[in-house]
Amino acid sequence: MKNLLLVLTLIGIGSGGVALADGHKMSENKVSNEFVLLHPKSIVADADAYYNAVLDKVFGGAIPAKYAQLAALSASIAMKCEYCIPAHKSMAVAAGASEEEIKTAIAIAADVALNSSMLYGSEYDMEKFKKMFE
Repeated sequence: MKNLLLVLTLIGIGSGGVALADGHKMSENKVSNEFVLLHPKSIVADADAYYNAVLDKVFGGAIPAKYAQLAALSASIAMKCEYCIPAHKSMAVAAGASEEEIKTAIAIAADVALNSSMLYGSEYDMEKFKKMFE
């Protein structure tokens, strides 16, 4: 958990004292994640509350941190997000994920992408598809 907190701090979650474009500095009490500063100033407080809620209720919620980070890694790969992939891979490792679990999360993303492309590209009948899972 200590390593996970270190990784979160390195990517900006939990870091305060971030400089704003206009030269002002927000105190640790106002912003807990520098990503909120990517949002319009009018919603910075709401964005900060959102990121804190996600960290607390999603990544610290019903799914253990390791599995939540593996799911986030798989989703990041599906999104092809060059920012999220290394962040969630590092956080998954920090939460105890093995190399084999990381490879499996990657394989899951690849399999979902393959089957999605095959079904979508073939214009497979949606009603027929849904009946397979009833």
